[in-house]
Amino acid sequence: MEQAGAEEAVESEFQGRARPCLILASILFLLTSCGTESVFVLGAGLANFVYTDKVPTDYIAEAASGKECNLLQAIEDGGPMCRDSFEQQVIEKPIYCYRTLGQPTCYATPDPYGTGAERIR
Repeated sequence: MEQAGAEEAVESEFQGRARPCLILASILFLLTSCGTESVFVLGAGLANFVYTDKVPTDYIAEAASGKECNLLQAIEDGGPMCRDSFEQQVIEKPIYCYRTLGQPTCYATPDPYGTGAERIR
């Protein structure tokens, strides 16, 4: 019986300390979510998104991985979120141009008709 009384005393003491902390945390949460500061933070985050096309989690992922991260690009092309670079390389096929009577004629393969013409480009 004495043990039950001691447990109740510890429990009531914990509840007595926890209640003001819980109330303070709730008030601080409500103040930060409803204050004008949250509007400024939301506006700054939106402006940053419009300028860089990155969501806030991209910056966290970049700090963790050390690579460039872009969630929207990963969703669009189905690739990984974090990569070494998001720049796309354009690989052009070679063009083979030869002089003809009117204008130069260009082909995807070298001298497709075997005329022995000299390449100009």
